[in-house]
Amino acid sequence: MNLIKVNEIKPYSKNINCVFIVLDKGPPTKKKEGTIYQVLVADSTASINMTVWDVLGEQIQPGDILRLKGGYSNIYIELLNLYVGKTGIIEKIGEFTFPFVETPNLSSTLWNVHQDPNNPKNMVATPKPSPHKLPPSQPTPPMTHQMKQPPMQQMKQLPLQQQQQQ
Repeated sequence: MNLIKVNEIKPYSKNINCVFIVLDKGPPTKKKEGTIYQVLVADSTASINMTVWDVLGEQIQPGDILRLKGGYSNIYIELLNLYVGKTGIIEKIGEFTFPFVETPNLSSTLWNVHQDPNNPKNMVATPKPSPHKLPPSQPTPPMTHQMKQPPMQQMKQLPLQQQQQQ
């Protein structure tokens, strides 16, 4: 069995085998098909939301170290999620002591989903540009040694019109 790290999980991956720790477990959501639990899992590279159903979801607790065999990933409401699936197996292999990081959280990236132009039967996902990305910062101009007064004192000496223009 080839184990991968959480940061290697991509949209629409199949047969995912990895080991992680459960960081958080959301409240159950009742559906007509059963009860859904969302759990945040992580390893030393990243974290991701995992969806589990019914009894399995009830049993999983924060601090559990789990091994997933045969899982898959999918995009749900523009977010990457990990699933155990009907043929997947999840095993508890320990508790509490496991190196992990909370960021990056792979489930926090929004994804565009569209048909694969090379194979219309398949879907592909590409990350959406973040609306929160800031433009590259301008380099700070070097301080000159000719300044005789601290900047605040110089500012107070400027006429009002010049202060408003700055």
